[in-house]
Amino acid sequence: MRGWLIVNPFLDTLKFQEIYGMLCASAEAENMQLEMKTAAELMCPSGDDFKGFVLPDFCIFWDKDVYLAKRLEAAGLRLFNSADAVAKCDNKILTAMALDAAKVPTPVTFISPKTFEAMGYSRLQFFDAAEKALGYPMVLKEAYGSFGQQVYLAHDREEAEKIIAAMGYKDFIMQKFIASSSGRDIRVNVVGGKAVASMLRYNENDFRSNISNGGRMKPCTLTPAQEEAALSACRALGLDFAGVDVMFGEQDAPIICEVNSNPHFKSTLQATGVDLSRHIMQHIRQVITCGD
Repeated sequence: MRGWLIVNPFLDTLKFQEIYGMLCASAEAENMQLEMKTAAELMCPSGDDFKGFVLPDFCIFWDKDVYLAKRLEAAGLRLFNSADAVAKCDNKILTAMALDAAKVPTPVTFISPKTFEAMGYSRLQFFDAAEKALGYPMVLKEAYGSFGQQVYLAHDREEAEKIIAAMGYKDFIMQKFIASSSGRDIRVNVVGGKAVASMLRYNENDFRSNISNGGRMKPCTLTPAQEEAALSACRALGLDFAGVDVMFGEQDAPIICEVNSNPHFKSTLQATGVDLSRHIMQHIRQVITCGD
């Protein structure tokens, strides 16, 4: 069984190389061939259907280049994760809309109106409704961002306006701050409709729990409600695998914070001993062999 690991041509830091290496090692352990490819290496005319390439049996799409993902699917390739799932997870607005439509518990969310590069958010009347409903502190998130970056906490109107001004013309969401989960959440790693590993992330110095922002981690056991919330989020977004961030609502009721289509799982391995890459390769073998 032969596959391509699709990675971004510009992300080659150690953090990313470690993940790529783990996936390739797990493929070899499962007697599967996995070759890394970038968009730069797959350059061909639009509509060419990659005729100059010997296409593999599957692709692990560890990038966010949705254009490339859609072209690969049009050529008949099975992607893990699909172009649609990657697009929804990469855009926090699309994530919120999909989760809300599936009635998965999320913070109350407002979506910014569309603006343009030359204008920005020159008028803030739209913010009044969000401010009235959400109060302060309020979480503001740019539609695109990773590792807890592009996520801000506004404590009053003045601070919110400064954050919005700094974002320029970027799409963003406004969310209810879940005080009971400040600085902590659970990362649930899901593969093939099963929660295979989970860890508590906590940060005493930041409202964001991300490990890359100084958070710490330890293994934890999910409640049935937390597990079902994570699995429901993956079903709503059509994911084969994901890292789902589950917050603690009142009385620890689960609230989905974010869903990652290509989670960095080295910290999960360190905390739990579970190698997510091995589960991913086993899931791919099952799907390719037996069908979806």
